[in-house]
Amino acid sequence: MHAWTDKKGPYSQGSQDLYLEKIFSIIHTTNKYFVEFGFNVPSYEAGGSGANTRNLYEDGWRGLLLDADNENAKINLKKHYLFATNIVAILVRNLVPKDLDYLSCDMDSHDLWVFRAILEAGYRPRVITTEYNSNYPITDAITLLDPTMVRSGTFFANFQFKFARCSWGAGAGALRIVAEAHGYTMIGRVGLLDLIWVRNDLLMNECFRLPAFEWFFHDASIGQLHNGAQSSSDILSEIVDYETYIRTGGNITASNQAARAILKKRRLPCYENVHQFL
Repeated sequence: MHAWTDKKGPYSQGSQDLYLEKIFSIIHTTNKYFVEFGFNVPSYEAGGSGANTRNLYEDGWRGLLLDADNENAKINLKKHYLFATNIVAILVRNLVPKDLDYLSCDMDSHDLWVFRAILEAGYRPRVITTEYNSNYPITDAITLLDPTMVRSGTFFANFQFKFARCSWGAGAGALRIVAEAHGYTMIGRVGLLDLIWVRNDLLMNECFRLPAFEWFFHDASIGQLHNGAQSSSDILSEIVDYETYIRTGGNITASNQAARAILKKRRLPCYENVHQFL
């Protein structure tokens, strides 16, 4: 499947459609239920970057779509800002099955914490795609903070999403820690867009002979500038090293200091203009 990494599917932004079709031809479907958050358009026909679930929808799948700016009852698209503190309640309210066939995580932001909250609540999608930030080396576990971890009160009543340029989301190393801790293995990469995870109990099929995690990135431009360098040092207070966060029992200050130290050492193009503030 790795030959499809940089190809384009019928509807998805990259090769997600190709991977999903092949994977489900092997592990088969159970409920044909999906959840996709970060939908970013009002309908499947509206264009945009390409939904990961449209090809499935055309094949008779149904599920829950979530987006900060759009809603459409016809396709069960609901308007929500998502955080680690509200995602589970939203899934419960919408009767999402715990063992849904597919979950797509792509909100250009604090994805890691929403992803983690879903898995910690006992949801076990059979296949998952997570957007990842290719600016970060895969050995690092850098991620944006969920705003609910550092802010409260009236902030959320007036919350507005602001794209963090090259600091968006989480690096592959951070997502790996969360996914593997909950029983998932990465089986594919979609360009500089998504990582594909399958639940471990479904990988017993002899069709899956998997290389090491690192191998999937041997031909990827990891660490190069993607989505615009930072021009303000304000973003530096919003990032943490997830590995340190786990090791210190959730110490945000220590995790932020660790992230700054990593970035200072790496001298990534993303932070070239604010390196003196690290």
